[in-house]
Amino acid sequence: MLEHSSCGVGFVCKVDGEKSHEVIKLGLKALSSLMHRGAIGPDGKTGDGCGVSFELPKEFFLAYLDSLGIDIEAQNLAVGSVFLYEDVRTQIDELFQKQGFKVLSWREVPISKSAAGELATKTMPKIFHLILDTKRISPERKAIELYIARKLVEKDRKLKGKVYFASLSDRILIYKGMLLPNALINFYKDLEDERITSWFCIFHQRYSTNTSPDWKLAQPFRYIAHNGEINTLQGNRNWYKTLQSGLFSDKFGERIKDIFPVIKDEESDSASLDAIFELLLLAGYSPEHAINALIPPAFETNPDMPKQVRDFFEYHSLLIKPWDGPAAVVFSDANLVGAHLDRNGLRPARYTLTKDGLLILGSETGMLELSGETLKKGRLGPGDTLLIDPSRGLLETGDILLSLSKKEPYGDWTSQNLVRLSELTQNGTQKIEVSQDLKSKLVVFGYTEEEIKNQIAPSAQEGKEITFSMGDDAPLPTLSLRPQLLFRYFKQRFAQVTNPPIDPIRERAVMSLKMNLGHKRNF
Repeated sequence: MLEHSSCGVGFVCKVDGEKSHEVIKLGLKALSSLMHRGAIGPDGKTGDGCGVSFELPKEFFLAYLDSLGIDIEAQNLAVGSVFLYEDVRTQIDELFQKQGFKVLSWREVPISKSAAGELATKTMPKIFHLILDTKRISPERKAIELYIARKLVEKDRKLKGKVYFASLSDRILIYKGMLLPNALINFYKDLEDERITSWFCIFHQRYSTNTSPDWKLAQPFRYIAHNGEINTLQGNRNWYKTLQSGLFSDKFGERIKDIFPVIKDEESDSASLDAIFELLLLAGYSPEHAINALIPPAFETNPDMPKQVRDFFEYHSLLIKPWDGPAAVVFSDANLVGAHLDRNGLRPARYTLTKDGLLILGSETGMLELSGETLKKGRLGPGDTLLIDPSRGLLETGDILLSLSKKEPYGDWTSQNLVRLSELTQNGTQKIEVSQDLKSKLVVFGYTEEEIKNQIAPSAQEGKEITFSMGDDAPLPTLSLRPQLLFRYFKQRFAQVTNPPIDPIRERAVMSLKMNLGHKRNF
């Protein structure tokens, strides 16, 4: 796939955390420069989807509430960006009130339908801001209680398909839709308001591959924006379904049952990744910890990686299945903003830092004409992380991973609890018995003469691999009258985009065939 035929993603931020409307304007301008990265509908106005996310502009909403005669303290304000496909506001009000929230207002978001295409308008929901008072919720429980309330709405059978929360937070607000990137600011009138301020702005232009365009699937999602595909998606989803019944956390207690299912098969790969990322943050992971646990670099064969860092990744490989790309991800919890590349590094992520403290990161350079003098330029490599935390400044991969690896004795935990097969065989305590009657064993286990002659023998004797065409006309094992090998019942599913075949020999720098057996612990 050509580099420009994939999602455009990035962010603009002030490294010192200074809020301004200018940051929003720059984010929207950068987004409009990525128009070539998405498809355009036949009406000339409908797009694959685009959007922005930034810090919740509390002053803007406090002024709106004041105009209604409603007084509220800023720290008690939370806002949901809601897509309504039917008017179910009364039912949602009742549910939120039961969870301890006070519904203050449903603000209909000012939009201009003329900025949307005919196809987008046909499926367009009503868009509201649900404004909540969280006074009755303790500050440390606020994010979790908002999350649980949202999940209860999603699970309610009477509300299924009628409502979608683009965001629900006391920290972050999202504007998105099936629009062209240069039309977003024309569609959402709020984005022109000078009172909308933030120190960061994440932007995303979608290029649909595995799912069709939809208002709900436009990005950013609640915490991340993603360029690429998750090629391990089915395995990732099955992994969490398997582990879900055993999950527990002091942060959730008995209420953890209210959040299941965490992910859904009908959502996009990016939405599923966002859902697990969100869960980890609420359970206590920092954003940089969560993203590296979910999308680890190639630590197994990297000789330059410090042992302490390698121990960190090995430990997490026993808990969390990697969400392998190609993937470039930007993320924020409003306290910090960052970007991360998967182990292959096949999606571009370039950044520029100016002397006046403005940093822009995106899928390509030239998205903005920067007036300030450039202080630093760079790009993320395979497995790299970039983090901007106003309290710590700009942090890069080495410092981030070293800091994470020092938080717990990961090396001690793995050495004490992990049994390595290689160590058992080297010590001679594990012996493999080779049967003298090999032919009868091959018959018993279902090997054919064709497989031995054409596949196994060339591989063993000459180090050659057999090459097949993509088609496979072998009959299904379930229809065979003869016993079949267990692995013949399984087929590998690949992404629906043009990615090269994987080869653990040629690509050993980023691939490992190691696997872990045993009980999967609560991540």
